[in-house]
Order: sequence, then structure tokens, then C-alpha cells
Amino acid sequence: MGDKSRKNSVTQDVEAANGTTEQQQQVEAVAKAVHGHPVSEHPTTYCETLMHLLKGNIGCGMLAMGDAFRNGGLLMAPILTIFIGTVCIYNNHILLNVAHKLKSRLKLEHCPTFSETVELSFATGPKSLQKHADLFRTTVNVFVIITQLGFCCVYILFVSNSIKQFCDEYGTVLDIHIHMIFALVPIMSCAMIRNLKFIAPLSTAANISMAIGLGIILSYCLVDLPTLNSRTAVAHWSQIPLFFGTAIYAFEGISLVLPLQLEMKTPNRFASTMGVLNVGMTIVTFIILTMGFVGFWRFGDDVKGSLTLNLPPTLILSKIVVGLMVFAIICTYTLQFYVPVAILWPSVQEKYGPFQSPALAEYLLRAALVFATFLAAEVIPHLALFISLVGAIASTFLALIFPPICHMVVWKDEGFGAFNWKLHMDIITIVLGLLGFVTGTYFSLHDIIVAFSKDFGFH
Repeated sequence: MGDKSRKNSVTQDVEAANGTTEQQQQVEAVAKAVHGHPVSEHPTTYCETLMHLLKGNIGCGMLAMGDAFRNGGLLMAPILTIFIGTVCIYNNHILLNVAHKLKSRLKLEHCPTFSETVELSFATGPKSLQKHADLFRTTVNVFVIITQLGFCCVYILFVSNSIKQFCDEYGTVLDIHIHMIFALVPIMSCAMIRNLKFIAPLSTAANISMAIGLGIILSYCLVDLPTLNSRTAVAHWSQIPLFFGTAIYAFEGISLVLPLQLEMKTPNRFASTMGVLNVGMTIVTFIILTMGFVGFWRFGDDVKGSLTLNLPPTLILSKIVVGLMVFAIICTYTLQFYVPVAILWPSVQEKYGPFQSPALAEYLLRAALVFATFLAAEVIPHLALFISLVGAIASTFLALIFPPICHMVVWKDEGFGAFNWKLHMDIITIVLGLLGFVTGTYFSLHDIIVAFSKDFGFH
């Protein structure tokens, strides 16, 4: 009996050792396959990186916050906005910490990308999760591409609607789809810029244009304000998911966090107390709150999917705002477009390369992706609803679900701070993300179906 027990014990030890060896081999294989973020040949300064971060977060989502506050209420929406913003900033830091921890632990040459961070977290985690590592890497890449190209679709819609508003005022009334074709030319030109360093001047110019435009919008909104009690303080519960989707969309810049940090001359200044991330996102949160609160206060239930559409077309300032915003959004398209190209281009090279002219091949890929966003914008021309849908699906997983899961897996043996507060924060974030995903997707799809039914005369 003792021999049999000893034999079973030895067998279990061998199986455990084999399991450990298999895990190590899998992790080593994944680590070797990591492309990571190589050191940039044209690193950016603190100010240039801050401009990129602001440009990546200040766009159509911010102009849609008036509509978001309509779906949240003048009292409830600011509270939810601050809460969502805090959670998103926390998760940005979590993603950076996990990526750098994995780089150090696995002795990687380059810091892993977002998707590689998720894959390595699962590959080094519990055995039940290891077999899903590759699946989750692919899922993250798909969601990042959907999110970033979704932003680009919204930018085409915004530019097209703005140009139409301007042309209609001067008697040149054309279908919105014709204006989309006009918008394609400048957008295609800007999308051909291949390096973040060379995008920096555009980001700076776009931020200046956006700041002037937002200032003009606010100055108009602050005239003839109604009483606060004339606005809904807390919206109906069925509208909150639409608020959630738009707010997440406005804050969702997590796909840019790792690339921006690793393009810096001094990467340690990105996530420090007064670093690019904290300073930039504090500014973003303040502007989002201001635009949402003032926009809904001024226009109430008549607020549009973009505050620019609420400005009287005959007002000279409206024309200036439209021009500034169109320029800023076209420049922003270039920055958001950088991420999906960075994900897809290595795969294209690996599958179809080597190319006789790699630069030409990349330009063709960029042109194909621009046309893809153009066609998607043609299919779903409802700006506010499309923003909510993109935010509810892809942005929710990227900003609220994947980072805390990775953090829980990687830090499981090192503790989560006093009273496990970081673990509790991770769980709260995941629950919030799942609720937002389910409810936001349902109500966004419902409203899109209703909108299209009206377009085609169905009831």
C-alpha cells in the first residue's frame, strides 16, 4: 500500500513538472513572438506627446456630450462622467503597469503592445486561462481596430455633416453622401502620414483650432441660458446606457497610451504624478464636463449629436466654428488611424511580404482602410447612435474589462495593496464594463433599428 502511495506521489510530481515545463515553453514561445514597440527613430517631447494625447481624446465624442447629458440628466450626468473618467484613467495606468511588469519579468527587448500584454498576461496566468491567450490577443486587436476605425467613421460623418451645413446655407444643397466623397480627399491625404513625429505639428494645429472652436461654442451656449430646474435632473433609466456609451467613447484613448509613452524621449514622464497622462486626462475630463453640462443646459432636449449642429447656420461665428472643427477632426483622423495600421501592417508583411517596395505596400493598405471607413460611414449615417454603439461594444472591453483582468492575473501573487483595494477596484470596473456593454449595446442597436425603420418608411 505504501509503495502504491509513493508511486502515485511520484507520478503527480512528474505531471506537475511536465505541466510547468509546458507552461514555460508556451510563455517562451509567446515572448519570442512579441514584436513590441521598438524605440522610435523620431522620439517626441513631453509637449508633443501631450498634444497627441489631447488630440486623441478631444473630438466628436466631446461635441456629443451635450446629447450624452440629455440621456443622463443635468444632475446625474456630471457624477457619472467624473466616475467613468476616473475609472478610465486608472485603467490606463493599470495597462502601463502590467505591460512594463511583463517586460521586466520575461526580459523582453521591447515593451509589449496592448494585445501582446493581454496575451502574455493569460499565458503566464492560471492554467485554465493559458490555452485562451492567443484568442484574447486576437480579440483585443479586433476590438482596437474596430474602435479606432469606428472613430474614423464618425470623423467622416462629422466632416460631411459640417460641410453640408455650410453649403446648404449658401444654396448648394447636395445629398450627404456627395459631401462624404468631398471629405474623402483631405482625409485620404492626411492618412498617408506614417510617423507620429511628423503628425505632431498637425496635432498642435488641430488642438489650437479645437480650443478656439470650443471657446466660440461655449460663448454662444452661455447666452440666454434657461433656469436649471427647466432641465431634467435625472434621466429615465432606459436612457442611461446611451449616456454610458457616449461617455466611454469620449474618454476612450487607451489604445494610444502605450504607443505614445514609448514614442517619448523620456517615457518615465508619461505616467508620473505630473506626467502626460494625468495632466492630459484632467484637462480632457474638465472639457468633457463643461461641454456636456453647458450644451444640455442651453439646448435641452433639442441638443444635437454634435453641438456644432445646434449653432444657427446664418451666424458668422458658426461658419468659423465649422471650419475650425472640420480642420481639427481631419487632423485627428490621422492620429486615430495610426493605431490600426500599426497592428495590421506587420501581419500584412508577414503574410504577403517581402515587398519590393514596402512603402508603396503600406500606402496601399492605408488607402484600403480609408475606403473601408468611408463605406462604413455611408452605411450608418446616424452620428449620435453610431458613437454610442462603438463606445458600448469595443471601447467598453478595451477601457474597462481587459486592463483589470490582466492586472488581476499578473498581480495575483504580489498583492493588491492595503485591504486589497486594487482588487476591489478591478472587480467594480469589470462589473461596470459588462453592464455597460450589455445595456449599451442593446439600446444602441434598438435605436439604430428604429432610426433606419423611419428612414425607409417602416413603422
